[in-house]
Amino acid sequence: MPSNPSFNWSKLQNVYYNIRTCYDSLNWTIDNLYYNYIVALSPNATLVAIASKFVPHPNLIEVYSASGAKIWSIVFNSSLEEYIHSFHFRGEDLVVILNNGVYRYYNDFMGNFNEYSYLKHLTPMDNVGSYKNGERSKPTLITNLENNETEEIHKILEVQVWNSYLVIRMDVKFIICDLNTFTNFEIPLELPDITTFKFQPVDKEEALIIHAPCKQTIMTLKIDIGLTTYEVIDQELTDGPFTDISISSNGQLIALFNRIMKKIFVINNKFDQVLMEYDTINESSIPYQIEWCGNDAIVLSFKDEVKLIGPGQQSISFFYDIEDESEFDLDMLLKDTAKEELSFTIPILQSSIDGLRIITTNKVQFLSRVSETSVQMYQVGSAHPSSILVDCIDKFASNASKADANISILRNDGTLLEAMTECLKVALDEFDHVWQKRALRAVSFGKIYYDDYYDSDEYLSVLNSIQVLNQIRSPEIGLFLTYDQIKNLGWKLIVQMLLKRNQHYLTLKVIERLKLDNLKELVYIHWCCYKIKKDLDTSDVELFKIITEKLVSLSSKRINYISVEQISEVAHEEGRNTLCKFLVSLEPSVSKKIQQLLQFEEVESALIKSFQCGDYDLSKLILLYLQDSLSISQFFRVLNQNESVIQDDGEKELQDLNVKISSNTMNVTGELIGHMWIEAIGKYSPSLLERYYKQEGKNNELNSLKLKSLESRTPDNSEEYYETVKSTLHKSMNRSLNKRSMKALQKELSILELQKKLGETYMTNFYSEKSITAILTRLIKMNQLKPASKIMHDFSVSQEKYWYLALKTYSESKEFDRLYEFAFGSLDATTAKSPIGFEPFVETGFKCGAPKAHISAYIRNSQKYKYADKAQHFARNEDYESAGLEAFRMKDVELLRNILASIPSSNQQGIKVIKEYIENLGY
Repeated sequence: MPSNPSFNWSKLQNVYYNIRTCYDSLNWTIDNLYYNYIVALSPNATLVAIASKFVPHPNLIEVYSASGAKIWSIVFNSSLEEYIHSFHFRGEDLVVILNNGVYRYYNDFMGNFNEYSYLKHLTPMDNVGSYKNGERSKPTLITNLENNETEEIHKILEVQVWNSYLVIRMDVKFIICDLNTFTNFEIPLELPDITTFKFQPVDKEEALIIHAPCKQTIMTLKIDIGLTTYEVIDQELTDGPFTDISISSNGQLIALFNRIMKKIFVINNKFDQVLMEYDTINESSIPYQIEWCGNDAIVLSFKDEVKLIGPGQQSISFFYDIEDESEFDLDMLLKDTAKEELSFTIPILQSSIDGLRIITTNKVQFLSRVSETSVQMYQVGSAHPSSILVDCIDKFASNASKADANISILRNDGTLLEAMTECLKVALDEFDHVWQKRALRAVSFGKIYYDDYYDSDEYLSVLNSIQVLNQIRSPEIGLFLTYDQIKNLGWKLIVQMLLKRNQHYLTLKVIERLKLDNLKELVYIHWCCYKIKKDLDTSDVELFKIITEKLVSLSSKRINYISVEQISEVAHEEGRNTLCKFLVSLEPSVSKKIQQLLQFEEVESALIKSFQCGDYDLSKLILLYLQDSLSISQFFRVLNQNESVIQDDGEKELQDLNVKISSNTMNVTGELIGHMWIEAIGKYSPSLLERYYKQEGKNNELNSLKLKSLESRTPDNSEEYYETVKSTLHKSMNRSLNKRSMKALQKELSILELQKKLGETYMTNFYSEKSITAILTRLIKMNQLKPASKIMHDFSVSQEKYWYLALKTYSESKEFDRLYEFAFGSLDATTAKSPIGFEPFVETGFKCGAPKAHISAYIRNSQKYKYADKAQHFARNEDYESAGLEAFRMKDVELLRNILASIPSSNQQGIKVIKEYIENLGY
């Protein structure tokens, strides 16, 4: 190992680049990765999927870690009729596209997948741009001999995955599949000369920008998934045709390659400025790949060579040895050019946010720009504080006095803390354990001499992060990520990657080391799901006990704080219905519990839970669903079930297993369910409600229903109506009814008599007012307050309700003078008392636009408003003089100043009065 990391650096203009080895040997036994295999890489190359090139279509897809350890494989018997077209990664989920119109989505390493169509249920997108296709060729049609129907032949030209979207380019259209919702979108776009396409990174989640070389130019598709629109833009370039396109990770720069001219053009993403042209005519061959190293240099792969090109066309080359020199035969290569690649290393490149991953058959390397902190520390002759501090480590053992002199320089300059901070950054950036330890030792050394308080938490955090990084980078795990990549991904995603590899114990250690306690739940849930899938011979009850014990160990004996939604879904998928029922009963969130019950078609149990959590809308929705899906007799049985039937079977069995569950829910009876249905749904369907009353033998309710039906059809002949309703009421009262029903019927009879009396008094029909409230409202509108007051007393209507009714009635009809007279007795009165207070009059006055004089009178008579409240309401009513008087009486200068600030400049009188109040208080 060199004595200084800088000895491995290569300089490009004023920037250093370094190629570092991630894995110097791989565990697989494959030969010539580039030449023999179709390769798909997951983001950051944490997974490598390969399939043989020497079969018409892949029959076997093998998935390896970045260190070459085989993780799993997929076997598919491809045939001429049905075969694998291609495979791609979305994160670490593998997406396999078949030619028959479907794709398989693998979300674990156990071979489990869901299958979705990419040809059905296509949502067409609207073209909102000015560019329109010319004459489009018609799709190729064939006749299906089995059903004699015409079908369209779908020819897949290219497939790519970007973020959460699967994009399929066909001969006459683009298909975009949302891998979150599994919905499909169609862009009927025919650009027959497109050679490939690439995505430009965008901030908006539901947006895609696709750049596609087409003839001499680049066509750009701007797609909005949320609005289901797209726009096609011709960038009007003239240096094409371009066969390759590569976009930097930040989306700012684009590299285009013209194979005919053998030139690479680097342009900005607005396509209005060429930043560099690079001629490859003198290279050994056409580049196999063009990728970006970070955001400021492009990388070309050749035989045995990777070339990095920066601004100004300057370049650095990194060479690879011939794989097997004993097999190298120049004459043979000249004779058999078809096998030329067999004797060369052709690197596979993948860009990342901070560099470039280089994968060959034998090793994985990372090419990146050397950070400024590393240059300052390791560059020979550097006088930066971090370099001086690291140098102390080397000098301390051999010449302690020189080390002490260096430390003294840093202390005197006040740069010791800066040096330690920079050393921590370099330690996080390093791959090699030796250089990591050296940088950390420098920080430990500096802490001893630092005069002020040093927060060791930062040092401990970096130390723990480095230990975790080294652990997950080990060949056994194979997650070789830089610290910048992990910051970009987030530790939650790293935890999920470890869990996909079933590294539960390691994941818990990582969470503990990095203090990510909020992610601990993910580990236990994943372990439970894995246990269900793996232990096929264990009974549901035994599995449930094991899972319960595991969850209790996480939540300190309180399992009701952990959602079991994901675990119950896995149990349902595995056909373990008993286990699923037990797990749903443990769900602490009632809303989630209801969702799961509905998902598992336990609708009646979901109905009970909706009542227990008091969710009116959800209860009504489930009742409507049951009403439509069940027979009438089954539905009525649900409405009239007794309490013992409602006891949840899963909860009862859990009690037998001595498992405690949350019981802070309300008790639900069949009577409650039936009453809810009647009030929320049944009364709007009289025929169904009548049938329900008949079936249940509820004669009183049936008679009331018929009475209401009769009342809703008031005849023109009032006398006939009176006699008919009176006769019906007397018949109902003659039946053997309970006291409650008798009281209700007696009240209806009294209202009927009142309606008759009022009709005779005022010579108008009062039978349309079905309640005392409606009758009082009508009398108030007629300004018949004395009769209204008497009815209020006769029918035991509270005075408060009567006053609110008058306030509402007069305010809505804008009869503000009558309202004032109602409250004060006359328009001249200024003081009064109100059983409901005057605060409702104030708020209603503001809302309905009452006269300002009325509102001010209401404010003055309020007993609840404090002086500051009154002043604020007066000011709101633009009665600044009254507002000022309230503040002046209490000698509140600050309130007076606030009132003064709120007065418009046009109201000079108000400003004058408030200023006088302030002056009178001596300010």
